[in-house]
Amino acid sequence: MSALISLDNVTFQYENADDYALRDLTVSIEANEWVAILGRNGSGKSTFGRLLNGLHLPSKGTVMVSGMSTKNESELWSIRNVVGMVFQNPEHQFVATTVRDDLAFGLENLGVSREIMEERITKYASLVGIAHLLESEPHRLSGGQKQRVAIAGIMAMEPEVIVFDEATSMLDPIGRKEVMETIQMLHQRGVTIISITHDMDEAVLASRLLLFHEGRLALEGRPEELFSKKERLTELGLSLPFSVELQHELEEEGITLRKTCLSESELMNELWTLYSAK
Repeated sequence: MSALISLDNVTFQYENADDYALRDLTVSIEANEWVAILGRNGSGKSTFGRLLNGLHLPSKGTVMVSGMSTKNESELWSIRNVVGMVFQNPEHQFVATTVRDDLAFGLENLGVSREIMEERITKYASLVGIAHLLESEPHRLSGGQKQRVAIAGIMAMEPEVIVFDEATSMLDPIGRKEVMETIQMLHQRGVTIISITHDMDEAVLASRLLLFHEGRLALEGRPEELFSKKERLTELGLSLPFSVELQHELEEEGITLRKTCLSESELMNELWTLYSAK
């Protein structure tokens, strides 16, 4: 079975830029994956995200989404129905004076009937926990609530894939927790997740990591594989999740665990197992 999204030898250069934002990128993403995109500022992460639904078109190479090429202008609308995007600042996605009308906006553009529109608004507002906010003004909500409104608006159009471009970076810890719980719920419901993030503790939730450096794919693999490569990640200017960093410090003190622990609870369980066996 072919990949849901595939990039074949893709290079992208912004107009009037001296260098390439991405170069020679070949990668595929399967349905129902959760892929986290990592890298320093300017590494090409957001450019990659925008290539996936045709907001950017490759300077060279091909981006295929569900069998459709982003270079085919007649297929762009269909591609954007497959791949939705949630950006860093949700206010950039608000177009209406109430949450209800904002959720309806994308559906109106799709030509969805009023009956189905109301069903979807109710369904997805409830799903992400904003049903009580439908008559509220989006701009008066908290950061976490705003992002959940943006997510509900995308979900109402029922895409197969959602790209989250630094969607939690402007949020406080409570808002970040709300949004991450929503993303986890969406993935459990079968939505393919692509999360562009600087937060390593968010990245560990993904099933696969793509690490970009200076416009190229530098590393790829499961979180436990990549986060075991401390020296290489340091060379690329990236930090480790707290639990993994602590594990490396323990190893320097002679305490070796059986596996890379991606969460604090996992680390505590490993330490408990280690010392209870003594």
